[in-house]
Amino acid sequence: MASVAVPTGIQDVTAEWLTSALREGGLDVRVAALSAESIGEGAGVNGLTSRVRVEYESGSDDGPASFVLKLPPTHPASKEIGLRLGFYENEIRFYDELAENVSVNLPRHYYTGMNKERHDYALLLEDMAPAQPGDDIASCSWEAAAAIVDELPKLHVPWWNSELLPTLEWLPVGEPNIEAANQRFQETLFPATMNNYGDTISPTAYRVAEKYSRGLVHIVRQMTAAPYTLTHSDYRLVNMLLGGTDGELRVTVLDWQRVALGKGPIDVAFFCVLSLAPETRRAWQWELVERYHAGLVEQGVRDYSLEECRRDYRLCAFAPTRIALAHGSRPPEQLDGEAGRLLQATLMARAAAAMEDLDMEEFL
Repeated sequence: MASVAVPTGIQDVTAEWLTSALREGGLDVRVAALSAESIGEGAGVNGLTSRVRVEYESGSDDGPASFVLKLPPTHPASKEIGLRLGFYENEIRFYDELAENVSVNLPRHYYTGMNKERHDYALLLEDMAPAQPGDDIASCSWEAAAAIVDELPKLHVPWWNSELLPTLEWLPVGEPNIEAANQRFQETLFPATMNNYGDTISPTAYRVAEKYSRGLVHIVRQMTAAPYTLTHSDYRLVNMLLGGTDGELRVTVLDWQRVALGKGPIDVAFFCVLSLAPETRRAWQWELVERYHAGLVEQGVRDYSLEECRRDYRLCAFAPTRIALAHGSRPPEQLDGEAGRLLQATLMARAAAAMEDLDMEEFL
């Protein structure tokens, strides 16, 4: 973590500040001027993300033409949620403490800053353009889906049943504040979600969701039992960049705010359940699970059968279902217009389909 002061907002990101931050990040440069444009803030976005374009002083070494800067959101309610759930600290600590020990494709980080007393956090990353953000609604091709799943053993194998993970006090184990989360899920989120979508889902999905709302603790304990590893825990297309400068199908994984200890198939389930249409998921999921398991074995995981992996995938479908049910509870005024309403309805429909056809009730 850098010693350069943490900006309280985009107004603090000056040429002088960026020069100091980049120098601590290993670039011997002097910034003459910069401009910043927002590339992400709104409903469902847990931060303010900006592209910072840079001009360097005459005589300075040349650095990258642009960077990506992540700050907490300016909306107070959104920031409060992120602080309560530890999102900003989690991502900073992932890059500072864990990123070097995974071979998953990540953007280089040049600066990480955290002032917990002031609730200020900042992350300066490599700009991966022309790679394009993934789109959960539009989904992706089979080739992209295979490449996305192929990244996961690179993340999971180095931390498979690691004795270090349970000692990291900041790292969530499945769900932070689990008892309070279970109570809130049962008393607040589930009723609100069913008020919005109860008449659109099948009786099976309704029954599974209702039981899950009462049994969150039970499910989380199963999803965090051995074998466990380091999980992204929001492994969806929206949190990935696809492509590269040479046109290759390269996957870069972003947004590590929900990083946690859990079973590896949590990340496979997030992608399959929330980033694929139900009919596509049904056609692809078992081949993708087999592909993931083969990658684990190839990279050295033993004593974890394909049968166990398939069962854990079904169990871990509760993790993306939890996200969809929470999102489904939001009233229309919190959904950022038509795009937000489409996202909410899509996540709910996909989670309901998974609850119906993955026999998830077995685990409740």
